[in-house]
Amino acid sequence: MKRFVVALAALGTCAAVALPTSAEGQAPTPPLSDTELVFEREVFSYPAFTRRNPFLPLEGTAGGPRYEQLTLIGIMFSPDPASSVAVISTGSVTVAEDGTTSGVAGDAYYLKVGQTIGNATIVEIRRDAVVVDVEVFDAVERNTMNFVSSREGGTS
Repeated sequence: MKRFVVALAALGTCAAVALPTSAEGQAPTPPLSDTELVFEREVFSYPAFTRRNPFLPLEGTAGGPRYEQLTLIGIMFSPDPASSVAVISTGSVTVAEDGTTSGVAGDAYYLKVGQTIGNATIVEIRRDAVVVDVEVFDAVERNTMNFVSSREGGTS
């Protein structure tokens, strides 16, 4: 019980020292009518370039096979660029030892300049290759599709 009384006396002394005894040493508080309110707004600046829409799927807006799944299996070339046709397959191509193709597994698509398959758009059809624009995450990359040979396994 003596310890409790000593602790209570010490606590009372600390509280008495911490509290000011009079209001003479304090600064007067300004009246509320002199207070000026200042409204500051945050300013946001956005970059000028366009950003991809975060709500679109990552594969792109077009469905279908991806560029990595495509193989150039034929070209019907015409001097008129609008008449040329690229034959593109979504499957694997069997190549014989002499370099000829002996079979194609998968779907075949006949595409002209400007047409799209999956994330690839045909830009140019040449005698020996097809130039495509590939869209990956809203970035466009230009690639060239060559014929499958015994040395290669697909597109390049």
